[in-house]
Amino acid sequence: MSKQTKFLSIAIGLLQGMDEYKHDAVVNSMTAERLYEALKRHGLEDGPCEPIENKALGRILITVLDENKKGTPCQVKFFKLLEGEGFDDFDRVNGKITMSRYTTYYNGRLTADLEIGRYVVEISKGSEYEIITDHVDVTASAVICRDYELKRFIDLGALGWHAGDLHHHSVYSSPVWKGDDLVVESASDVALSMMAMGLTYGCLSDHHNVFNHDAWRKTQAKDFCPIVSKEISTSNGHVMSMGVEKDVIYAIPDDEHRTDEYLRGEFRRIVQEIKSEKGLAQLNHPRDLQRSISWNPDFYNMIDIFETLEIWNGSNPMEKGTTNDKALKLWESLLGQGRFIPATAGSDCHNTKADDYNVLFDEMVCLYQSLKDADYKEVEDGEELYCFRLIMEKVINILEKWAETDLTSGGVRTYVHLDNDLDPEIVMDALRHGCSFLTDGPILFFKILGAFPGSRIKIHSNDVELEITLLSNRPVKTLEIHSDKGAPVVYDLQEETLTMSDGRFYDHSCRLNMDVSDINWIYLIARDDCTNMAITNPIFLDK
Repeated sequence: MSKQTKFLSIAIGLLQGMDEYKHDAVVNSMTAERLYEALKRHGLEDGPCEPIENKALGRILITVLDENKKGTPCQVKFFKLLEGEGFDDFDRVNGKITMSRYTTYYNGRLTADLEIGRYVVEISKGSEYEIITDHVDVTASAVICRDYELKRFIDLGALGWHAGDLHHHSVYSSPVWKGDDLVVESASDVALSMMAMGLTYGCLSDHHNVFNHDAWRKTQAKDFCPIVSKEISTSNGHVMSMGVEKDVIYAIPDDEHRTDEYLRGEFRRIVQEIKSEKGLAQLNHPRDLQRSISWNPDFYNMIDIFETLEIWNGSNPMEKGTTNDKALKLWESLLGQGRFIPATAGSDCHNTKADDYNVLFDEMVCLYQSLKDADYKEVEDGEELYCFRLIMEKVINILEKWAETDLTSGGVRTYVHLDNDLDPEIVMDALRHGCSFLTDGPILFFKILGAFPGSRIKIHSNDVELEITLLSNRPVKTLEIHSDKGAPVVYDLQEETLTMSDGRFYDHSCRLNMDVSDINWIYLIARDDCTNMAITNPIFLDK
């Protein structure tokens, strides 16, 4: 699937997930391929609206120190202001993706050459740190130097919680290494990008081969644990072989031998091979739109062979109507059947710069402006242009915000709780037990009788206390308590800002009493929107 059809498929899914279009036959029959071909006929080109010129550049030097006054890798984003925008009223959702993503080096330093103009600067390092915002005027005549101190408002590592990206690609997935993905980053580039997001472990899970293993192991550092991995391509889904040195291969049959019995047997064989090597077998993006990389619904009854399930893939938002939302519903339906496969999240990043859709987005906005006054019923491709108009009017804003927020290493991540030191086998064991939560922003975990998610506990009363930790460096609107009882209980959250010398975070931690007389499991979701939410694995209750 091309980047163009990928983006349009996400947009169509968002439309189809909206209640007002639930019964709209045109919307529900639309496909990304059909829409893209129609838009090309009306002038869509995957190129900038303005001619490419040699732009004048200016240089900015940034140094970021941590709370110990030492240089630290972190994420730096520059948002170029549009004409008429000011620093005080800047909103990143402005109808144009102007964001450029960089990372400081291990010494905390960054040198960036930017097109001259006015920029909002955003400095961050994942869930545990404040977010610093600043503004600069970049000129061709002077070098700008800025120094920052990025403060951590909680050290989850000291509490046993560690963040990681379970699904990331590198140049080893590219044609250079007999792959077919256009990825350019080296293993060391990926490790730096992960550490800039505050991650302390990560999997480099390239397609087709295990050539990355030696390079990935060399990224081991005092505060970073690399886990070797491979994403195995099959004709009915993608399987993660985590923590396995050998090259596990799924033998795709020719048409003559392509039977359900053979395909099922191959899945069982490779999963058993992964487990025999003391690795972890995970099913990735089980509800992807492409059949070859989505789990075959005919094999639903054997999904339990996998030890974890990637329900949140960073190449899509976690929003109603998307493939992630369908994966979440699949996971919850399994829970309802008493089939617990611990949930995970992974970025599936193929480009740490996070600029996959910048040019396409720009061109879509230009095309919309040229077509918005047309009578869609009277022009060629009326149904396609009708859907295009709805996309541009109903869902393009959330797509812009998502593309500027989540599309990079650790954009979505999995926190695991460890009782021992950070080690690949210990991390995989925590993942297998579901002692984890998934997030693209908030810190969210809870305990019942001292037990974390993934636990099964014996209760002696129908009334239990949920001890909830919910912290975020961006506002969170709601806390949802999900159970097998039915609809979730939703709490609206009031902003409680704790001020630090140079930033802020939000603390919604609380203790809630809950009647669990007819409840067997509980998990939590906290959210503002799809760019700032978290999902826990469940705690199971035995009476």
